[in-house]
Amino acid sequence: MSSSIPVPDEHALSVSQQLTELIRDEIDAAGGWIGFEHYMQRALYEPGLGYYSGGSVKFGAAGDFVTAPEISDVFGQALAREILPILERTSEPAILELGAGSGRLAKSILTALDDDVSLSPRYQILEPSADLQERQRSQLASFGNQVSWCDQLPADSFEGVILANEVLDAFPVTRFVKHADHARPLGVSHEHGALVWVEGPADTELNAEVDALEVLLGYQLPAGFCSELSRRLPPWITTLAERLIRGAMLIVDYGLVRHEYYHRSRSDGTLVCHYRHRAHSDPFLYPGLQDISAWVDFSACARTATAAGLDVAGFTTQGQFLLEGGAAEFLQRSTGRANVEQAQAFKTMILPGEMGERFKLLLLTRGVRATLPGRDFRDRL
Repeated sequence: MSSSIPVPDEHALSVSQQLTELIRDEIDAAGGWIGFEHYMQRALYEPGLGYYSGGSVKFGAAGDFVTAPEISDVFGQALAREILPILERTSEPAILELGAGSGRLAKSILTALDDDVSLSPRYQILEPSADLQERQRSQLASFGNQVSWCDQLPADSFEGVILANEVLDAFPVTRFVKHADHARPLGVSHEHGALVWVEGPADTELNAEVDALEVLLGYQLPAGFCSELSRRLPPWITTLAERLIRGAMLIVDYGLVRHEYYHRSRSDGTLVCHYRHRAHSDPFLYPGLQDISAWVDFSACARTATAAGLDVAGFTTQGQFLLEGGAAEFLQRSTGRANVEQAQAFKTMILPGEMGERFKLLLLTRGVRATLPGRDFRDRL
């Protein structure tokens, strides 16, 4: 463990130990091995113990990482400008945000829409975490009944805009390692009480998925190459596409296109962990107390969306989106110290070495014409 990573307090360590013991028991019950996707599900979402289901602070200076909406309201204001024309083309303007974090993005969007055009769309938040839902209710109290919550996708069809900001990176993923003529799943076991990586048994379905991936890539992955597959992504996008009868889905996340995601030089995949603003690569450190994520394969998103009948209307970087989407205009509205702070935050969001190129926006539509500001990178998908 890096000496730069702080040690949790006694209570937090106790909670992490409870989760670790639960996972070790599951490993033993399964014969000594569980898949990494199963482990990641437990580490992030185990009721009362997982990272997103526990009560620890996730966002901002006191948490483990920051998101664009937490850095500046400019991000939400820019999004509001782009989704406004789509909302105006729907019979009853509505926004469905999936996993709203602290609620800061929702507040920025609703405030911008109300200030600029006095549009008050129905705003629904799908949030399975009771802890985060409580924080969102506090953040959005001033909007009253305009905002509502649910813990699963609405059963009925939806018309409007679906927002998914940093949602897909938190989907539990399948890890694999490529051998000369086959792929093997990577999973979790334990030795001397510690959780460790271990190769799993032969998996026919995984081999077929990796073979199909190599066909799309046009080359074979080298022996020893490790990476991830998000098996939950296709059914997730397909289900949302079935619900969306008119409007758009906007996915914002850190990710890559297929040929970059599975480039030979990226031989250890994209898995990344965050604890108290320290990024590292050990998913077994403090289970339940740290964030574990994998970058998003935007080519897989676009391919699934097209197969589900959606149009890929735009794909660009966060830097391009903000620079060409009027963010500088929003900055000019602040003055004094606030202007200086906003300007610094803006740099963080647009610079290539910060969030500007790592984060992408993918716009998917049905029945409406729309696009994204900034350079169009759809040809790379």
